[in-house]
Amino acid sequence: MAVIAVFHITGAIEPPVPWILLALNFVLLIPFTRAARLRQEQKGAMSPALGRYNRRVLIAGFAYMVAMLVAANVADAIGTGAPILWAVAVLPILPVLAMIAAMARYLKEEDDEYLRLRAVNGALAGLALVLIIGTAWGFLEMFGLLPSIWAWWVFPAWSIGLGAAMCWPRGDAGLEAGE
Repeated sequence: MAVIAVFHITGAIEPPVPWILLALNFVLLIPFTRAARLRQEQKGAMSPALGRYNRRVLIAGFAYMVAMLVAANVADAIGTGAPILWAVAVLPILPVLAMIAAMARYLKEEDDEYLRLRAVNGALAGLALVLIIGTAWGFLEMFGLLPSIWAWWVFPAWSIGLGAAMCWPRGDAGLEAGE
């Protein structure tokens, strides 16, 4: 999705191509999510709380994509300065809040301490990614070496860090209590 956004922002692809590619991206997410769930179940790494979390995040993620598309198209039609533009700008924020609430709810609902630890470590890895990229970009931007970027990149970057950390193989998977 980030690559599609970059291509769209830079003008490499023009509407409706980005919207079609984003929709296809989400359609492909369905079999990807099912395969990931089956793999987690086979490895004993799926809990009812994690299943509910995945469902909530997928629904909120789909709402985020739709809200972004609607907001971008409506904003272009409205133009700058219109008071309704505030509501349009807030629209994509609501699904982000839902995803954050889903993570908080998951951490409360998860009974398996190991799965909860993995989620917390993943969230910390996402935070580290955002802090590193944001700080490095900020300094390079300050010295005129990189252009200014929109701040909405923070949540997607955090999500990428979270997802990568959750998928990254760990050496601690075989440890048992007392080892």
